Amino acid sequence: MLVFKKRFFILVTFVSIVIFSFLLIDFFQIKSKSNTVVVGSKNCTENQILAEIIANLIEKNTDIKVKRKLNLEGTLICFEALKSKDIDIYPEYSGSAIFAILKENISNTDDLLFKYLKKTFLEKFNIKWLNPFGFENKYVLCMQSKKAKKLDICNFSDLKNYTKTKKLNIAFDPEFSIRQEVVAIKNSYSLDLKHEIIDQSLLYFSVHSDVVDVTNGFSTDSKIEKYDLLILEDDKKALPSYIAAPLIRKEVLDKYPKIKTELKKLDGKITDEKIKKLIYLADEKKQKVYDVARTFLKAEKLI
Repeated sequence: MLVFKKRFFILVTFVSIVIFSFLLIDFFQIKSKSNTVVVGSKNCTENQILAEIIANLIEKNTDIKVKRKLNLEGTLICFEALKSKDIDIYPEYSGSAIFAILKENISNTDDLLFKYLKKTFLEKFNIKWLNPFGFENKYVLCMQSKKAKKLDICNFSDLKNYTKTKKLNIAFDPEFSIRQEVVAIKNSYSLDLKHEIIDQSLLYFSVHSDVVDVTNGFSTDSKIEKYDLLILEDDKKALPSYIAAPLIRKEVLDKYPKIKTELKKLDGKITDEKIKKLIYLADEKKQKVYDVARTFLKAEKLI
């Protein structure tokens, strides 16, 4: 009987230790998860660099853990992920927010537009815009420089005669082709923008190789200079500004005020020239996006 009691006591003790161990593991997992933010990005080099800059800054300067969900599809996928709490923060652009998310068409100055976005997103989605990084990345239309010169095309208005006579082949990437920007350009310039669909990664090379004549692009992309392409002027200002800034749910910012403190260090720090250089390092020099972001932060003495 004594032996039985002793064995029973040992068994109960063992089971208790096992249960306690599992509870302890669960506790630390929950604690770890609750102290984690998820940084997302779109599927373009620039947005991934910005996301890595955000992630590294939080990771290195706070006790908050960071999980990355980079290379998501375009604007709407990222924004839905933010709303549904799949991600907590990602870099966005004012023009994309107006056209793609709010589906509005307003032509305010940069300051007024940003104030409007801050107010509207907070009221409508409980999502906050933090201060801009310091650069603008516009959607643009571009051509081979030599071909544009030969045809005397330097702005959107100059395209009208050629699109009417179908003498120019136009191609857009899948996201741009269904965005409000295309509608805005059509309406402002009375352009016939019948186009093919080409993967974003092949846009500039397709123009360079004479496969197409006109395509959409991004003003900060290093490939525009690489392939000697001309950015056509939006002479009637059909498109809004595309100021880049972090977008974050208010509840996340309230829970982790350190994030606002850290990201404030980026206010105006990333100029047009700096972001172009970072994209060049990633796209042309084939450096990892993570390394490009860390090198930038170290150079700016932010980590």
